[in-house]
Amino acid sequence: MTSQSIDGVFMMAAEAPWFRVYIPEPVQPHNVHGDVPGVKNMPPRNSLPIAYFYLMFSINILKRITRETNRYAKQLLARKRRNNTLNASSRLRMFEWNGKFTVTEIKGFLATIFNMGLIRKPSIKDYWSKKFKSQKTPWFSGMFSRNRFQLLLRCLHLVNNKNTPQRNSEFYDPSAWFKPIVEHANMVFKRYLTPKRELSINESLIGTKARTVMTQYIPSKSSKFGIQLWMLVEAATGYIIHFLPYRGKRYDPIPNNETQGCNVVFKLLRSAGLLGKWFHVFCDNFFTSISLTTRLYTENTYLTGTIRKNRHLPRLIKEANPNANQSVFARRGPLLCCAFRERPNRKVVRFVSTFHNGIHNQNEKPSLAISYNQSMGGVDLNDMMCGIYEDKRKTKTMWKRVAINIFHRMLLNAYILYKYNTDENQQISRYEFIVCIIESLANEHRQQRERGGVDRNENARPHVTLQRLPGKREKNCVVCSTVNGRKRSKTVCLRCGKGVHGLCVHRHRCEIEL
Repeated sequence: MTSQSIDGVFMMAAEAPWFRVYIPEPVQPHNVHGDVPGVKNMPPRNSLPIAYFYLMFSINILKRITRETNRYAKQLLARKRRNNTLNASSRLRMFEWNGKFTVTEIKGFLATIFNMGLIRKPSIKDYWSKKFKSQKTPWFSGMFSRNRFQLLLRCLHLVNNKNTPQRNSEFYDPSAWFKPIVEHANMVFKRYLTPKRELSINESLIGTKARTVMTQYIPSKSSKFGIQLWMLVEAATGYIIHFLPYRGKRYDPIPNNETQGCNVVFKLLRSAGLLGKWFHVFCDNFFTSISLTTRLYTENTYLTGTIRKNRHLPRLIKEANPNANQSVFARRGPLLCCAFRERPNRKVVRFVSTFHNGIHNQNEKPSLAISYNQSMGGVDLNDMMCGIYEDKRKTKTMWKRVAINIFHRMLLNAYILYKYNTDENQQISRYEFIVCIIESLANEHRQQRERGGVDRNENARPHVTLQRLPGKREKNCVVCSTVNGRKRSKTVCLRCGKGVHGLCVHRHRCEIEL
């Protein structure tokens, strides 16, 4: 059907009245779906899980994370020195001795984050605790020292703070700190999969109570407070095709004469390049309206969704009160409306669709209600699968909570691609898939660590061996103690016997060396 003929249909349909449809309605043929669904640009079939990790986490995004994390660590260290707030026990001093972070360390960091989703503990320090033998997890101490990992988590960055407009600027963007990972994820999601005809659009919530303009309250969600994402997914698998963070009505205003739901649906479909290809979109009553359904059909896109009673509807459907397991249909051109009550104690549910006809299945339920129940839950499926192996740990900065959640969603998309591109008799579970990726990244990181691959400061002092004093004995640290205040240390330099803190060792000039 051409665009001119579609426009003509709706010009006539807008003037024509709604008329009641009695079941069974004659089945009308559907337009052919343009794209062939399936994976593309894949590694060889039955490849190892790590190959699919690198589809999502390309070397470019890993290098960007490494570069910006090192930049922020240097900026933070310089600021604390300038303000004279750098404590002797600060982890930032380790950055001077151990040197800058590397791409391999970032891979090890991601492996650690993913493994924390599999092995849950109350706090980060518990992963390195040796207090109780039954609770030891030596894998984590084999990857990083606790201080090094917490320093990396603190300095983790995706943008240069100096080039990012701050809150008092007219160009301020509350999502700027995690925008690079959003853009990268949306780019790679579309690169490797052409979705099936059925698509699902809904909102998702990343749970956090951070004090930011982006925080939303959705009582129907388990977290209730958090950062909201608008998501377009493949209905059958939950594979994310495109998503957008909602920044609040101040930074994402609604265009005039348009509902927010309509604006979001068109923005997602246009960004994903899926308009005009006769995809079938499913959405709930927050998004659905007669005007949205009409506009999508003129753009060669089907829609099926529930619709609220207080929105523009034919009087026959708005006032319908069918008995249990009965339905009422009304049609105007390609638009079909339905009012259906499933059980005596249930409310009447109203649907609108440009894809279905007024027919019932064997259980006397409308076909569009069955189709809606099967295909609407794509976003909820993605949330459920992502939440199973996500740590959901609180962070001091909101954007890190969002970025880590996106890392987990990228890993989930990688698993869906793996299942598409792997023979059924060779597929492994999602848990085993994540473990294989963790092992591959951890082995690479440990090999670099054993080789001493961390970029150490060339001007740093030779390593000094420390010895712990017996009992409760302490000595003054020769590095950070001053005339005005003593800093006691339980360790001493093995060569000169002077008290030295572990974090001060790189500044200690042993008398024997002099």
